[in-house]
Amino acid sequence: MDSKIRSPLIIAFAVVQLFIVVLTLAGAYLLLSGIQTIEDVVTQNTRKTDLISDMRVAARFRALTLSQMQLIDDPFDREEEYDRFNVFGTEYIVARNKLDKLIDDNEERDIFNDANALALKIGASQIKIVDLIQEERFAEAKQLQIKSSIPLQRQTDDMFDRMQNLQRERTAKAVSASVEGFRGSLYALLSMALFVFIAVIFIGRFVVQRTINSEREIQSRRIELEEKVQQRTRELVIAKEQAEQASQTKTDFLSQMSHELRTPLNAILGFSQILQFNRDNTLTDEQINNAAEIQNAGVHLLELINELLDLAQIESGNLELHIDRVSLSEVMNETVKMLEPLAEKGQIKIINSVKGDELDVMVDKLRLKQILLNIIANAIKYNYENGLVYINAQMSGDFIKVFIKDTGQGLSEENKEKVFNNFERLSSHGGIEGSGIGLSVTRHLVDLMGGNIGVETTTDNGCTFWVELPVK
Repeated sequence: MDSKIRSPLIIAFAVVQLFIVVLTLAGAYLLLSGIQTIEDVVTQNTRKTDLISDMRVAARFRALTLSQMQLIDDPFDREEEYDRFNVFGTEYIVARNKLDKLIDDNEERDIFNDANALALKIGASQIKIVDLIQEERFAEAKQLQIKSSIPLQRQTDDMFDRMQNLQRERTAKAVSASVEGFRGSLYALLSMALFVFIAVIFIGRFVVQRTINSEREIQSRRIELEEKVQQRTRELVIAKEQAEQASQTKTDFLSQMSHELRTPLNAILGFSQILQFNRDNTLTDEQINNAAEIQNAGVHLLELINELLDLAQIESGNLELHIDRVSLSEVMNETVKMLEPLAEKGQIKIINSVKGDELDVMVDKLRLKQILLNIIANAIKYNYENGLVYINAQMSGDFIKVFIKDTGQGLSEENKEKVFNNFERLSSHGGIEGSGIGLSVTRHLVDLMGGNIGVETTTDNGCTFWVELPVK
């Protein structure tokens, strides 16, 4: 091609490519801004909705305790129920104060103030009811509750419904506005494609007029390739948005469900503790043992819920770490001491060789303890009776490498590849308690702190889990 033709052609292509880059970046910026706006609005409204739910639950339980107090003859038990009445009142006030700080709209403020005014009336009415109950004027207390407290509670529930409906409407409006923004971004990208198409046609005609037939074919193929790239880019953007939406939906579901499970679970744990105290000696030994079983099962379930919350926070990127210099031997000693009762129950001996103050690592202390608890507890649970757990550590470049070895049945090569997967319960260990989340959360925590984790194992020869922790 003649140099007089080649130079303008190169310049023209450079200008087209520059416009492609500029318009692509602009479209991407608009898309990301819209996504961020939706995330911010949904997060804010979700927090408000959760606090409104907390207020509703606390108010209902507070009313329920009043009814319970009227059915209790023993003054001591009635006093305990009164304490619960005050606890729910405190939980209501805490949730109300948090919600007060989040309100940023006059309409929302008006509804909140109306609900707060009704709450004050309910509180005054409930105090009168409590006074009547303490004077054992139960008939008058019940009458006052029916005439005053319950109607006010229904009005408050209506206020809560209005506030939650308002949050849903705002979320819907924000999503709708963002959709319009996405549509505008799409128009911008289509305009870019149109501009590129026109520019390419113009350049193509320029080339066709001055080049041979072979160059015309090359130009045609280039246009076809660009159109395929644009189509694939649009498909990838759509796929990315769908994947992010699915991931966020799953994370929100886990977080919401874990939160909703905690309220009744804490009540179960509280009642089981009260039963175990057995202050009146009214329970048999079997009943006390049953209460202890309820307590143990509840604690186990609470641990699973906490692991779900950790997993949801990790996957949403909301987990906060506080990195500091930490003594590995100190944390290891604390962890081993916590697990000694579990080891004694299975007649397992823990041999801890991690000693010395020179073994300092740069990690989050709380999360390091969580990592060690998960791995060592597994080494105990999956061990044989009268087995051993060996723990030691050594320097490995810029890391301290911790080894935790057990004398259990070990893992097959197939299970070794699955052991760090989410919700993975290995069939060969089906009789042992667990959710399949612990090691997955452990792996994520190690990764977030800049470390590495792995396992070496063969069937019937135990497992050796190793963790590399950064020293700086």
